[in-house]
Amino acid sequence: MTQTAYQTKAAIIDALGGITDPRKNTSLLDAHMVEEVSVDGGNVKIVIAFEDDRPKNERWDLEDKIHDVVQTIQGIADISIVGMTQTALREGPRQAPAPAPAAKHDHAHDHGHGHSHGNAQNAAGGTGQSKALEGVGKVIAVASGKGGVGKSTVAVNLALALHKNGYKVGLLDIDVYGPSLPTLLGVKGRPAVKDRRIVPLEAEGLRIMSLGFLMDDDTPVIWRGPIVSGIIRQFLHDVDWSGLDYLIIDLPPGTGDAQLSLAQSVPLDGAVVVTTPSELSLIDAARGLQMFKTLKVEVLGIVENMSYYLHPGSNEKVYIFGQGTVQREAKRLGTEYLGDIPLDPAVRLGGDTGKPIVAADAKSPVTEAFIKLAQRIAELQPTGAAAGDAKPKRRGLFSFLKG
Repeated sequence: MTQTAYQTKAAIIDALGGITDPRKNTSLLDAHMVEEVSVDGGNVKIVIAFEDDRPKNERWDLEDKIHDVVQTIQGIADISIVGMTQTALREGPRQAPAPAPAAKHDHAHDHGHGHSHGNAQNAAGGTGQSKALEGVGKVIAVASGKGGVGKSTVAVNLALALHKNGYKVGLLDIDVYGPSLPTLLGVKGRPAVKDRRIVPLEAEGLRIMSLGFLMDDDTPVIWRGPIVSGIIRQFLHDVDWSGLDYLIIDLPPGTGDAQLSLAQSVPLDGAVVVTTPSELSLIDAARGLQMFKTLKVEVLGIVENMSYYLHPGSNEKVYIFGQGTVQREAKRLGTEYLGDIPLDPAVRLGGDTGKPIVAADAKSPVTEAFIKLAQRIAELQPTGAAAGDAKPKRRGLFSFLKG
């Protein structure tokens, strides 16, 4: 997907998040009514799921509202809005017969009544409809262009290092297709609900949340993008994160719907891109970095994971995956090189046993590297004590798990 297509899709998701379904009194995204958003050049297709008993006039009115809002987005030439019933979605493919697009309904359209839509991107890092988290100082995303580079391990140990440096830290795992936080921290159990808000679990001084706490270990996640968007929004705004200095968010690898949903759900204070020194990893890391720039999210820099192996006998650094490549790439991309993390079998063992290296071995060279990384992140995004402790009541907790 091109940068222009990313921007357009983010703007459309932003717009849909600002439209309320009168029947459910919530946004189309929170109501899980958006089944598909696709962008092909200037052509846009939006598939909306309606209840089987929804009267056609109500469907048309809502489709008109969507059309009026989306058509104000720059660069869109044609909009196809397809309304489908829940039964049609369950029983057939997306191409199943459905009511005609809104622009071709035989009832009158008055597109002069002034639906408005703000700029899809803002300088705070995220889309126009993003909403700051109550009582959280800074929100930092940890991302990677591809899997297998140790992104989740970096996210967990960075959070622990920030905690060791004296900050109150939360860790949110939104890798819904492969949640690894329960394994990395050795935590099981389900979070409680208090005052209509999810209470995060705690481990090693961190407040933590992951879809892995809500599902069986062997349960596959087979969900479309809009459902993933709803989960991310709930994990951000329906979880009590108040009182944190930093919230570290472990993103899934790649440049997909989860990243767009995060940017449109909460203003990000920065993103950290994790890579190994191999050329293949660097290619994907560059794509991830450019994605955040497209979404107007500040990239704090690149972390070089598995940088070298420290030979136990001679303390000689052995550069298994290459040397100097990440520094050169950071310079080429105009971002900061945040430091290197050594390759150590103890890191793998700690992840498998639920004892991350920063918590298990304070004197390890890997722990020292993470402490330095945390100090640099705190310098780039300083924060004091998080303000505010309001706990508003919300609806629909765990609704995404219902049949």
